[in-house]
Amino acid sequence: MEIKRIQKTGNYSIISNEILKRKDLSLKAKGLMSLILSFPDSWELSVNGLVAIVKESKNTIYSILKELNGFGYVKRNRITDNTGKVLKWELIVYEKPHTKKPDLKKPDVENCTQLKTNNKLRTNLKKIYKEKFSIEVLENGTLDKFESESFIDYWSETNKNGKMRFEMQKTWDLNLRMKRWKRNSKQSTSKIHQQIATSENALEILNKMQ
Repeated sequence: MEIKRIQKTGNYSIISNEILKRKDLSLKAKGLMSLILSFPDSWELSVNGLVAIVKESKNTIYSILKELNGFGYVKRNRITDNTGKVLKWELIVYEKPHTKKPDLKKPDVENCTQLKTNNKLRTNLKKIYKEKFSIEVLENGTLDKFESESFIDYWSETNKNGKMRFEMQKTWDLNLRMKRWKRNSKQSTSKIHQQIATSENALEILNKMQ
């Protein structure tokens, strides 16, 4: 196959071949990195900004950023006010990884020290995955604080193998799950209010009879 090249005079970006030639990065991750690195330094990088200029959905962008974060190309900083309230999340992108990708090779069962180290690593990774899941839920904004906490506690519960409940689903769409959770919460609250109203009416009738 022959590659036809053109003379490059302007409107081009320089991107490291290290990123493009990595076999452990998905094609979507390479594409998003190439797009991001083509932006000027003054461009304010955000998930909503990326969604506005690409064909992919917000969930897809989150998924790609999560992959890039795992390889050390993307970092997220929480920007808060004086009271600790989260104002926004800042995305920082590195041309070279700023952290090493964890080594998850199968440990030697006879090497107890290595086994303990890997178990600790997997535990830390689970904490990171739960934190990322929590951030996605909170940033979505569909649920209020109480509903979000209940949603996170339920879907991040792990089984004996360490898998979280949402990871074991055959299909998973965060937006749809949260909307359904919102509807169910409203129905439950409505039933509770009805029960309280019924109890108050019964007490009122008993007081009148006395």
